[in-house]
Amino acid sequence: MNNSALDVEDRARPLARIINQMSLLVFFLGVAIGLTVITGISFNRRGQINLSVGDRAPQTVEAPRSINYVSDVLTAETRDQVVSGIYVYTPLDRGVGRQQAVNAREVFRFIEVVRSDSLASDVDRLGYLQAIENLDISAETANLLITLTQDEFIEARNETLSQISSVMLQTIRPEQLTNAKRDARSQISFDLNQNQEQLVQVLAPQFIVPNVFLDEEATAVAVAEAAAGVEPVQQVFTQGQSVIRVGEIVQAEDIEALEKLGLLQQEGTDWFRISSAFLISTLSALILMIYWSRFMDKELYTTRHLILLMFLILGFTLVARITILYDLVYLFPAAGLAMLLSVVIQPRISLMVMFIVAVLAGYMSGQTLEPVVYIAVSSWIAIMVLFDPHRFASYFRAGMVAVIGNLAVILAFNLKPVMAYGEISLDLFFGLINGLIASPFVTIAGFFLVGLFGIITVVQLQDLSRLDHPLLQELLRKAPGTYHHSIMVANLAEQAAERIHANGTLVRVGAFYHDIGKMDRPQFFSENQAGGNPHESISPYMSAEIILGHVTSGLEKAKKARLPVQIQNFIAEHHGRGVIKVFYERAKQLVGEDDYDEVDIDLFRYEGPRPRSRETGIVLLADTVEAASTAIQPETEHEIEKLVNRLVEDHVKAGQLDRSGLTMGDLKEIRESFTETLQGRFHLRVKYPGNNELMEEADEETPQLSEVPTPLLSTPGESAPPIEENGSGNGKSESVPTQKLNPISSESES
Repeated sequence: MNNSALDVEDRARPLARIINQMSLLVFFLGVAIGLTVITGISFNRRGQINLSVGDRAPQTVEAPRSINYVSDVLTAETRDQVVSGIYVYTPLDRGVGRQQAVNAREVFRFIEVVRSDSLASDVDRLGYLQAIENLDISAETANLLITLTQDEFIEARNETLSQISSVMLQTIRPEQLTNAKRDARSQISFDLNQNQEQLVQVLAPQFIVPNVFLDEEATAVAVAEAAAGVEPVQQVFTQGQSVIRVGEIVQAEDIEALEKLGLLQQEGTDWFRISSAFLISTLSALILMIYWSRFMDKELYTTRHLILLMFLILGFTLVARITILYDLVYLFPAAGLAMLLSVVIQPRISLMVMFIVAVLAGYMSGQTLEPVVYIAVSSWIAIMVLFDPHRFASYFRAGMVAVIGNLAVILAFNLKPVMAYGEISLDLFFGLINGLIASPFVTIAGFFLVGLFGIITVVQLQDLSRLDHPLLQELLRKAPGTYHHSIMVANLAEQAAERIHANGTLVRVGAFYHDIGKMDRPQFFSENQAGGNPHESISPYMSAEIILGHVTSGLEKAKKARLPVQIQNFIAEHHGRGVIKVFYERAKQLVGEDDYDEVDIDLFRYEGPRPRSRETGIVLLADTVEAASTAIQPETEHEIEKLVNRLVEDHVKAGQLDRSGLTMGDLKEIRESFTETLQGRFHLRVKYPGNNELMEEADEETPQLSEVPTPLLSTPGESAPPIEENGSGNGKSESVPTQKLNPISSESES
């Protein structure tokens, strides 16, 4: 394929990439900021009270629901009590007592010198004694030291030294120093007279000092070990139990209980909570953005889907915040949101979103586990058991199964020896109502909301599938042959879609509208011709322009009628990048063999794009097979099978299905479905001239597709090979006067 024949989507890819990146950035910022506001800002509600520690309670406050939580306040108080008496000291330092005894002896030697100084006056000697460093000696004590006889002085000295040694042999901590000094005063020998006893009581305590000290490092280790051994204190309140009674002084643990129960009004802005909410919200938005960027097909899931996802996440997170605020979390329609996302976008992104919503609900409920498990279990069960999403009954069936998860989680978190049966019965009732009624209706109602974003829903498909739709009625009046052809393609394609578990309803509706562009010039398409062929009187270039124009005209009509983008894709992609071979060959014949290169094949090629989903790929194949089988009228099962194989193989070789997501295993199932459906349509018929030769040619040329399911037929970026040798592979017929008709080479538009 030459450069001028590059697909439109290939040329638009850089711009689309920039748009996707900008959309992801907007999504990230919107979700992060929105979730921060929803989860971080406090909302006061009826029944809340404004109290602070130390206030006197103006009323009795009762718990509106049962709650069990770890009390940080009581745990901290218990920990403080345990570690408050833990101190580790160094061993008794005997050197300290020895040094104090040496100091006392030096003091007494100095006193003896002063006592024996006969040249100094009494006043001078008293001054010398009172000037001794680190010793507090009053004038009275100094006078006693001078006036005592030598024997009395020696006895007092010895008793003082004895008391110092005796007391310093004991363990003396800094906080025990006062008691140790008191012991030094009270244990004096009775052999001393009053003056000697007074002297010992004054001097001995002054030499008593601590001899063991606090080991800060060892104390810290001991405190840490003791604190680690403290078990968290559980605080339990049952519904109706008094949290605080009127007239009581509010304590820290009362404030904590009111916060856990959501009964405490917040004053001012709690920046710590907002910062915490910002972190978890940003992390949630980042995870979703990375998941979308890495695992979502940008061609199938557009900016509209991303905006819708942001809207649903923020909206339902706000609903979760409200239900938690009013203790109605069991009514939060988690399964409804999960089913809505699963159908509108895809189940995998739904699983991821519901995990994020569950975590946010746990955060908003005070970091409790129960809401997380309840929302996750309910939503994941609904996603996994939702089948046939185009039928409303499927949502109620999935909701019924989700009820089992709801009730199991409620019982798992509330079964205990002493239960409030009235409360748990109400919770079970909420879980039952949630699954049976709330979630299914939320899903169905959500479809109407989703339609505002231009995304097709089950409701829209059901409406568009009605054959009395104005566009289909107009098609029936103006191009009855095309109308009949579209109905047949729809039946053929829907059966194949159901076979490979694609969206059968979307395929059927897309097939209904894929050829509405033929209404403008129905006489130029063979299925509407009652006699005569207008192509005989115009040039092949004009014929090709008219035939190619039915796609453009169909898109214009679809947009005017506001058909969903997904239906418009069927109109744009049902021919892919095929070539109208019959008019191309006729144009070459007109210029002569020597000038074949002057005929631009791109003038005979559909703009595409090639099918970008399994559903549009199925309709492309069904359109080809229906037109070819109508023209050929195969008579046997073998002929039908060979015809179907040939047509499918042509499209595979042409690269028409490279971006459809259809695997070789899917194509095997599609071929079998087509064959079975056509067997019911055709039976033994009269043989017409030319049919035998065509089927013999098909028998000889058709290779068998591999029946082993493989990944995509080719990489998405690989260009389709030239199809000039095989034709467009769309199997439709053209009738032109200059050559014999080859019913499987090109178009039925003649």
